Amino acid sequence: GMPTIPRLNDNIHGLSTFVADCGVPSDFDETLECDNCTMCCNEDDDCYPQQKTKVQELGLKDYGTFAVALFAFFIALFCMVAFLLYI
Repeated sequence: GMPTIPRLNDNIHGLSTFVADCGVPSDFDETLECDNCTMCCNEDDDCYPQQKTKVQELGLKDYGTFAVALFAFFIALFCMVAFLLYI
């Protein structure tokens, strides 16, 4: 398989300094694996940060999942309000 890229010392290089061709599509037959890269780029020169989004930090997969969860929450809230007004 593809070798793992070593971790740089953050004290020397700072954040957002390690960019690798670990995106898809890749110039290589196998995509590079770089869990500690701060930025990944693909063969089209499109780059994206490797940090989690705020939604992913909440434990959700992506913004679509967040939108569905938020919609379900509001439907449940409206149902509870309607039920309380009905009583």
